[in-house]
Amino acid sequence: MSKKRILVVDDDADVRSVVEAALSAAGFETMGAADGSEGIERAVLERPDLVLLDVLMPNLSGWEVCATLRSLPETSSVPVVMLTVKSEIRDFVAGRQAGAVDFVTKPFTRARLVEAVASALAGRDEPRPRRQGGEMPARRTRGLLQDTLTGFPTVPLVVDALREKLLVDQDLGVFLIDIDAVESLEDHYGWEVVDEVVKEAATGLRRLIGTLFSTGDLLAVSRPGSSALVAFVALPSGQGEVEAAARLERKARQVEESLGALLGERFLGRVHRRIEVTVAASRLRYNPQVRVERLVERALAEAAAAASSREEERVVSQREEFGAILRRRAIGTVFQPIRDLETGRAVAWEALARGPSGSAFESPEVLFDYAARHGQVLPLEEICVRFSAARFGASESGLLFVNVETNVVNELARGGLEVLGPLVALGPSVVLEITERGAIPDFDAFREGISALRRAGFRIALDDAGSGHASLHALAELRPDYLKISQSLVTGPHRDGIKSEIVEMLVRLGGRIGAVTVAEGIETEEDLAGVRELGVTLGQGFLLGRPAPVPVP
Repeated sequence: MSKKRILVVDDDADVRSVVEAALSAAGFETMGAADGSEGIERAVLERPDLVLLDVLMPNLSGWEVCATLRSLPETSSVPVVMLTVKSEIRDFVAGRQAGAVDFVTKPFTRARLVEAVASALAGRDEPRPRRQGGEMPARRTRGLLQDTLTGFPTVPLVVDALREKLLVDQDLGVFLIDIDAVESLEDHYGWEVVDEVVKEAATGLRRLIGTLFSTGDLLAVSRPGSSALVAFVALPSGQGEVEAAARLERKARQVEESLGALLGERFLGRVHRRIEVTVAASRLRYNPQVRVERLVERALAEAAAAASSREEERVVSQREEFGAILRRRAIGTVFQPIRDLETGRAVAWEALARGPSGSAFESPEVLFDYAARHGQVLPLEEICVRFSAARFGASESGLLFVNVETNVVNELARGGLEVLGPLVALGPSVVLEITERGAIPDFDAFREGISALRRAGFRIALDDAGSGHASLHALAELRPDYLKISQSLVTGPHRDGIKSEIVEMLVRLGGRIGAVTVAEGIETEEDLAGVRELGVTLGQGFLLGRPAPVPVP
């Protein structure tokens, strides 16, 4: 069997020499590149079995090189391992987004280097692309016109087919299908979950062919990587304006309901909010005086305007609904157990707020996102805190974790401690869980706020560690009592070397600063075994106990 060939890309010649010597001694064949541009060129020409890639290089960074290698058909299946001195959580997340399969941090041992290379090669499940000479430009162009996530063509690729339909006097309905609040969804759950949602929506659209859509209808995506899907649907000839508009509106609502139900069922338990889909429609008619490309562009713009109008209506409705929730204090509270992963015993409960069942604000994420955008966090916090304390009671069965947003910590500490009064009455059994999804702009002020809360008798937990915003420096500076590890890292660490390394890093940091680690979102036996093996102390998730109106051991 021929030796596996490793391309080492690093601008430091000494580092390259050390890496190449270590790999050669382990039985690999090596080649080197002194910068990112040379690395891309050699990878395309030489087709190595694996690329070891430095992050901090002049001109092109390792992230840019990695993303480029992933996008090229000649190198898309070649695994990339990052070789770097950068070890912040955000660097690991950036590497995963760029397409790296593992990290080796400098300084490294020979054993760690060889282990990472061998593991990445073992996980490679696609054969190396064969040389394709003159057809490569065509493949690159096709890659720009075909969305790899959904498998749908982009709109420019279906224009010719649309032209043929229009030329035989066949009007078309244009449906713009968009997943609502994608940015917020991605902020909370990460890009991988959003990719899964978009991919599932595309699969759902395909399943509608033969029912709501005919076999001659066309599905597309507005551009590669977009969450906006498009369907071009044939309309019966001879329909008037009113009849056609009613037909389009009716079908849009059917598609909306079908995809909404599908995504709700598919992501139940993984995404703790209702995933809504907006479908807006327009009519595409042939006009010999206008290029078909511009006719399509106009129809898409008309559908987008209709979607925007629906969004404006929704904004007004949400404002009224949220105001009514505050006035009626219509907030529910449930408690989810946090268990010792060795004994299985419930040692704490997290209080979780819920909006009215069936409403747009049932999800706490939607509820607090809306409150933050409209300056209503303190009134909402006051209701949630009061109900959490009252419904938990003076329980002697464990600790009570209560969420507090980062952007109100200073305000609560300086002038709003009366809002936390119901929790102060429970004594030292309360842990304030600071949601850590957003970056902290002023560490000095935030540290003062945390100190004030400690003086009031509260213990502190930092939530969503490893979500992408977390700074190891910030965690070390603030020294929380509990470090809650993001669900995005807890799901599948046994299958993902980078996730495992991040969790291990957080466990080690927790040990150094005296913080107890808590794994969030444990939903499978494999994830439970994975975080236990990595040394996490406590855990919560549907596998360990679902939220209930009262604390359940």
